[in-house]
Amino acid sequence: MYSIFLLFLYFYSTTSFFPKNPFKQPVQLLSMNKYEFSKEYFEFYVKFKQPLLLNTDAPDYDIFAKKHEKNYFIFEKNFKNIQETNAQLKSQNNTFSVEINEFADTVDLDNVFTQNIMNYDIDKTQASKNPFLKMVRNPIHFLKKTVNNNIKRFSWNDTGLLSPVKNQLSCGSCWAFSTTSCLETFMRKQNYTVERLSEQELVDCSDKNSGCNGGLMHLAFDYIIDNQGITTNDQYPYNATTGLKCLTNKTRAIGSNMQKYAFTIPESVQDLKSSVLQNPVAIALDAGNVYFRFYKEGVIDVPQNVSKSINHAVLLVGYDYDEKGMYWIIQNSWGEQWGDKGFCKIRVAPKEGVLLSQVYGVYPIE
Repeated sequence: MYSIFLLFLYFYSTTSFFPKNPFKQPVQLLSMNKYEFSKEYFEFYVKFKQPLLLNTDAPDYDIFAKKHEKNYFIFEKNFKNIQETNAQLKSQNNTFSVEINEFADTVDLDNVFTQNIMNYDIDKTQASKNPFLKMVRNPIHFLKKTVNNNIKRFSWNDTGLLSPVKNQLSCGSCWAFSTTSCLETFMRKQNYTVERLSEQELVDCSDKNSGCNGGLMHLAFDYIIDNQGITTNDQYPYNATTGLKCLTNKTRAIGSNMQKYAFTIPESVQDLKSSVLQNPVAIALDAGNVYFRFYKEGVIDVPQNVSKSINHAVLLVGYDYDEKGMYWIIQNSWGEQWGDKGFCKIRVAPKEGVLLSQVYGVYPIE
């Protein structure tokens, strides 16, 4: 009898004739998890959002992800994108990489309204007209720019005249930050003392621009010229809010009353190079992509066809060379945690450039 029972067990375990336990979950389903990267999300949250005490017990990661479900799924999407992008860059022997940063659970690269960048594009056609008009009006300035154009490496970050990296926070005011940082260095070159000019004044008062919804740096310079300068951040603090009443009863910062500005020649590497030797240049580029938004280190060197629109303002502060050629040095306004302590490098390329970084540029000259 016992031998018959053993024989039954043998056939049961080796054939599919007998039905298995219908309540037992198949092994392949055990790996299916609605929150596949819940542990990674918790670690991200602790690092960037809310640091916890070292002796705090780790929570149930899935419960934590469910509690923050909307943000978790943005994080998961970006996490996968970053992994795939780094694998692709490595296979191409590229010199730069991307990484998770503070934007990973809030910025959906498929939704412009989550990105805190300008929600309208810079008109590339109009940008190409401006510098040639300026060239006719001020030919001596453009002739002067050809001097010292053979300097091999230059960065305003080495001069002590460049402003520290700032943070625009959750407001598409990049255009205002690019403008003020550009003007601050110009003022220091003229031996004026300035800590920080007021981005909030531009957000509130530059009515040709659109506050936290975007703007253009030459229009911000127009406002400063028309108002004979701009006040300081101490008097008119930044609050990353749009639609507030413009406060015009503030004292102008001494030396901020610029008189003229110049555009760079679109798609001209030589002119952009010459211009940044004169002053940091307020430029615009495409930031709505994984390469810039999650930049970590190295030189961004990607095909030019990845970019379709210009939507973010930064500050061009210099250039340098590596074994593959020339690259631009960029200061961003997303804080020092972003990129290489708030800076990045972008490969110089023909025509519009990588991330459309060679289309629009402007800076003060008087």
